[in-house]
Amino acid sequence: MHLKDTTTGDIMKSLAKLLHEVGGASGLALNLVALTTEDEREEVEKAASFAAQEHPYRLIMAIPRDLEATEARIDAEVTVGERLGSAEAIILRLDGPAAAHLSSIVLPMLASDVPVVTWWLLDPVRYGLEQELRSFADRRITYSARANDPVQSLHRRAETYVSGDTDICWTRISLWRSLIASAFDGVTHAVEKITIKADDDDPSAQLMAAWLHTRLGVAPEIVDTTVVRNSEHLPAIASVAFTMAGGETMEVERKADGTTVLRQAGLPKRRQTLQGRTLGQLLAEELRHIDPDTAYRRVLETIRENAGERAGV
Repeated sequence: MHLKDTTTGDIMKSLAKLLHEVGGASGLALNLVALTTEDEREEVEKAASFAAQEHPYRLIMAIPRDLEATEARIDAEVTVGERLGSAEAIILRLDGPAAAHLSSIVLPMLASDVPVVTWWLLDPVRYGLEQELRSFADRRITYSARANDPVQSLHRRAETYVSGDTDICWTRISLWRSLIASAFDGVTHAVEKITIKADDDDPSAQLMAAWLHTRLGVAPEIVDTTVVRNSEHLPAIASVAFTMAGGETMEVERKADGTTVLRQAGLPKRRQTLQGRTLGQLLAEELRHIDPDTAYRRVLETIRENAGERAGV
């Protein structure tokens, strides 16, 4: 259902009408508010449709349009099911002051008594909407790799972190973290040196280094490396190598085809495949955990502390 130059009240009446036609609302797990551009809309819809298979939710997609317009205008599309699967969806195109006051528009549209997650691929700072998106959400999902300066964006996350923040770049390394953690079962000597071969402009590599520093007490060296990936949603990490106090070594290396090899002194090589997951799979993983991610918080604290030490603070 398409609505031109509409109001919040008319949008909600249209949603209620559609829900009545399909037999009423199903049990919603959460609200997902996504900030995107028209160019990214299809990608966001595809990811949201996949994630909705696990998490029935109300999707409110906000697309800032003509920011210079003097008159506020809202054009909307309201759907239930259809191309977005099990999601109830409201797609908003916002002009002028309507884009600047996102929270006042979105709040009346939220399903009651379920958590609110905000998600954005773009950098909301360019629209002046960062605080708007933070103000009403229980959880906030960013994607630092999509920013103009990915590492700077990650550092801003570290400086402004509040409980409930997370990042798709953190989700991208969850399989790496699981593999490394399992490799340390039975390791008795302390780690003396860690070397990460990675694109040092990749926020996932920075998060990996901070996570290892947090867990093992050793600051890894990132060796800037060109990494061949078959998906942009893979972390740009080629290998992570460890040297133990007893002289033993251990290395996890991922090849371009996704084959990942664990080499550990005294043990046969272990192989598995780490292929790039889709954005929908990464979003679905994030939505499984609404509670604050304490591991991510500690990693951002390490990033902030290390940045302060480098700056001589």
